[in-house]
Amino acid sequence: MSKSKSKSKSKNLHSRDSFASQFGLVMAAVGSAVGLGNIWRFSYILGVNGGGAFLLVYVLCVLLVGVPILISELTIGRRSGLGAVGAFRKLAPGKLWVLVGAIGVVASTVIMAYYPVVAGWSLGYVFESIFNWGAITADSAAAFTAFSAGWKSAAFAAIALLLTATVLIGGVSSGIERWNKILMPLLGAILIVLMLRSVTLPGASDGIRFLFYPDFSKLGIAGFLDALGHSFYSLSLGMGIMITYASYMKKNANLVSATVSIITMDTLIALLAGLAIFPAVFALGFDPGQGAGLAFVTLPGAFAKMPLGQFFSALFFLLLFIAALTSMMSLMQVPLTFMEDEMKLSKKKGLLLISAIVAALGTPAALSFGPLAHFKIMGLDYFSFLDKMANDFLLPITGLLGALFVTFCFSTAASKKEFLIGSKNPNPLLARIYPFTIKFVAPIAIVLILLNATGIFGR
Repeated sequence: MSKSKSKSKSKNLHSRDSFASQFGLVMAAVGSAVGLGNIWRFSYILGVNGGGAFLLVYVLCVLLVGVPILISELTIGRRSGLGAVGAFRKLAPGKLWVLVGAIGVVASTVIMAYYPVVAGWSLGYVFESIFNWGAITADSAAAFTAFSAGWKSAAFAAIALLLTATVLIGGVSSGIERWNKILMPLLGAILIVLMLRSVTLPGASDGIRFLFYPDFSKLGIAGFLDALGHSFYSLSLGMGIMITYASYMKKNANLVSATVSIITMDTLIALLAGLAIFPAVFALGFDPGQGAGLAFVTLPGAFAKMPLGQFFSALFFLLLFIAALTSMMSLMQVPLTFMEDEMKLSKKKGLLLISAIVAALGTPAALSFGPLAHFKIMGLDYFSFLDKMANDFLLPITGLLGALFVTFCFSTAASKKEFLIGSKNPNPLLARIYPFTIKFVAPIAIVLILLNATGIFGR
């Protein structure tokens, strides 16, 4: 009797959770995709690359490059029912393809090491907007330099990591799904409020024109490659996230509608973010091409000139923090699933271990703009080094190898068949173009992304 109970307990310990609904999966996937990349990074690289032309190229790249990689990862995850490493081991037993999943786990862990730092800046600026408004607007550049270099940055990064772990302890359905169902509609509502305020400012039409009018004279080869790279980055591809999330899907879930929903909502939120930022930037006389400092340096100055600017500043940085939090849930779930599936650790032990690893790797990132500012790796501060290694190399390599896996091992036919399970349309457009794009378009595009990362094309 005791042996039977022990076996039952062991089985339950490692039994896999699942998303309770298709809506929950879509919210979680969109929450992962709609992170700082869609609001902070998308806005500043669009500003640097001239606006509308970049936007048009980005949307095309999402459809031709992002979508086939997304489909491949979703089908690999659901077919296997396992996380990134286990999926490749199950579908290609005894072969080196398992390394693709391992690189994805490493990539998500590396990103998770510095992501809480930016999340901490966002959360910190919510409080700075409320309690220290005069200081962050009097000289926004100096204020952000002081904030990112001080103890507040590390403290808020620790809070962001703790909140992420608190959500994940609830599991997939009671943790990730439940909170994304709350946070994503809240994020959308905040974006709409900010967008309405921005587009109704006097002079906002110049910002709207900048965002939607495609002036290709402002888009060079570097801008095209930025759009290509961001189409990959913005959908959370190459990190093992979509494989991991799909492994928690029900076997009859409609992957076609899920894919369409993820792409649509991801792109829509990026557009809303652009409408929330650029009309205000133009209306208030700021330069849209400020680069990475757009959110934390340019916008506080812009909000200072706006009626109720303090309120809208706090709201904007709350928006950034929510976006960061939903992404951190998915990033941290990838190594957590690895520990549960492969190392057979309980959720609590796995979460403690991955939190300790992330904290150890991330503490130097939080100190990269203060005490460790002079510590360089390949000429980069520690924070920037992690960012470059993950986004310029690990993610594209994982995506490229994943596309080759579908083509030469899993087979495009098997992947397409898995994709169509649960679909009401027997042969939708996405399924018809998928074999060609995953075999040819996506791999060539990802090779270009990798070459661009090496600086071969210049700037």
